[in-house]
Amino acid sequence: MKFDSSTGLSTKEIEIIKYNIKNKISQKLPELPDPIETRLFFQGRDAWMFSWRLMNKDILINSNEAIALEVTVKLKKEFHKYVTDTKFRYLCNVEMQEDLYHPKLSMRKIA
Repeated sequence: MKFDSSTGLSTKEIEIIKYNIKNKISQKLPELPDPIETRLFFQGRDAWMFSWRLMNKDILINSNEAIALEVTVKLKKEFHKYVTDTKFRYLCNVEMQEDLYHPKLSMRKIA
């Protein structure tokens, strides 16, 4: 199931969740050579593509149930020559907190 506003979460909540997960996963991804990273930064681009899949289909907005997401991260084809592992999958659980901008995240890498 797609992770979008049809889940009952607002677009703002979804973007905040995605931003936090993306930041946490990005710290674990292989780095490209510095000149490549710098060029991408100045171009406002990213070498990685993220896709999101909602694992629990029935989210109640006011419930305390964690949101389970499968996040697939793929390296864009033009950068395959710099990194050996080009695809990663993570199972992420998100618990919303009172502070919307700091949800509680737990994640583990899956095959």
